[in-house]
Amino acid sequence: MALQWTPSWEDIIIESHGVRLKVKRDKETGLLLCPICGEEKKAAYFFTAEDLIFHLLAHTKRLEKQTIMPRTRVEEQEEEYEEDEEE
Repeated sequence: MALQWTPSWEDIIIESHGVRLKVKRDKETGLLLCPICGEEKKAAYFFTAEDLIFHLLAHTKRLEKQTIMPRTRVEEQEEEYEEDEEE
């Protein structure tokens, strides 16, 4: 009995709940691969299209909780301050 398998991926289009996605499916097992997680060590595999879509929604929920702030350069702020002092 083997504990690992070598997947042979094929591109397919799945549709569920009005969502159409192009994903990879293993020819032997029929497992669907999350297009965001990819084929790396943290890959996520699913048996049904619905499970994959719920997983993709979880990706968006995770992003909604994050606040992205633009980086400000301290150097630019200091230069503007120095220019104001000279005038």
